[in-house]
Amino acid sequence: MTALSGRRLPASELTRRVSTYTGKALTPITLPWPDSANWLWRTDELAPQLLKLARTRAETDAFWSSLQALFGWDRWAHPEALTAIPGSLPSRLPLMPLPLTFLGRLQDAPLWSLPWREASSPEMGVALAAALGRQAAMLHRDALPGWGHPVSGIRPLEAWPDLARRFVETHPCVETHLDRRDLETALSWPLPSRAVWCLPDLRPDQLLAGATDWLWSDWEALVWAPIEFDLCLIELLLQDRDQRDAFVSSYRLSGRLPDLGPYRDGMRTLAVLMALHGDGATTRVMSHPRWLTI
Repeated sequence: MTALSGRRLPASELTRRVSTYTGKALTPITLPWPDSANWLWRTDELAPQLLKLARTRAETDAFWSSLQALFGWDRWAHPEALTAIPGSLPSRLPLMPLPLTFLGRLQDAPLWSLPWREASSPEMGVALAAALGRQAAMLHRDALPGWGHPVSGIRPLEAWPDLARRFVETHPCVETHLDRRDLETALSWPLPSRAVWCLPDLRPDQLLAGATDWLWSDWEALVWAPIEFDLCLIELLLQDRDQRDAFVSSYRLSGRLPDLGPYRDGMRTLAVLMALHGDGATTRVMSHPRWLTI
């Protein structure tokens, strides 16, 4: 059960095993990406659930390996602890996280369920940018005691520059993705101002746009990270000035944007090495417009 096979639907034998384990009839769901983190099924019942069986792990996947190396977070090691995360977030978020229930393990892979919603993923546009601005401002309102993960361990902000630099210097693909000039620039790491909740792999397809509300359906990779890291990653999602203006206007209703200039190249280097935008995205990530320049 790894992403290496490129399979977009779970094998019929795997579906049979999950069905037997849960006692529910299941309809498999086609994965949106070859490297999707979970196998997915919809339960066939009056109040259906979405079942997620972990498909990728730190040993086989660039993103989860990086998340473990940099933030110490491994969802395979703490699958039940994930269920408590939504209760730790601010209430009344514009994009409310769907609750997660841990069902157990199947061949060591964690299995979770969450409520099924008849909704589709939104397009990245002005409305979503505004919602992300409100969401980020609320998640950034309270400074956290350090960075890492509340379950697996927290480090002080003073440790970020050395550990982030070491992550880049020792990454097996660093010289494949970055030339020496970019590398020297990226290795200048100022001290972050504070730590906040952050979803490094945030994308529109992890959200649901319902008839009356927005929902956050995929938040398993939430960590505590420098605010500059989170904003530099959100900046990479913004596609034009209208989206930038919508995000900034919404964010500034209850938050103040920090100066990202000294941090941007280093944080974008992390985005490349964590494969947040796939393979071959180095040029696109490093040259992306600096929308959140203040």
